[in-house]
Amino acid sequence: MKTLPTTLLIAAAACVCLAAEPAQENITMRVGETVARVLDGNPTTGYLWKAEQLPEDAPVAVETAQLPAEERKEPVCGSPSPTRVTVTARKPGTATVVVNYARPWEKDTPPARSVRYEITVLPAE
Repeated sequence: MKTLPTTLLIAAAACVCLAAEPAQENITMRVGETVARVLDGNPTTGYLWKAEQLPEDAPVAVETAQLPAEERKEPVCGSPSPTRVTVTARKPGTATVVVNYARPWEKDTPPARSVRYEITVLPAE
């Protein structure tokens, strides 16, 4: 059996592993509808998904929250922990929602990943 050098194992354990979610998505929804997307991440590395602040009068409201342990594939300490991004349509219009994967304390460092949602909200039927 081959063994890997310890330094290689440490480097592999420190990597930020993310699924290949699309960098941009166009979403059309109606007032009152809610759309959710799940983004892979691993908060044990310090990285978290967080939506950029929208104006108070934006046509959508956005929340980000880690999936509860019972909804994860592997609820083990140190394993990946996906984040659910929930967008709720409040009024007709358009909005750009940007969700960044970054370490909150690294203020001058660009995010490791960003996902952009171009949203069109239509009137309720």
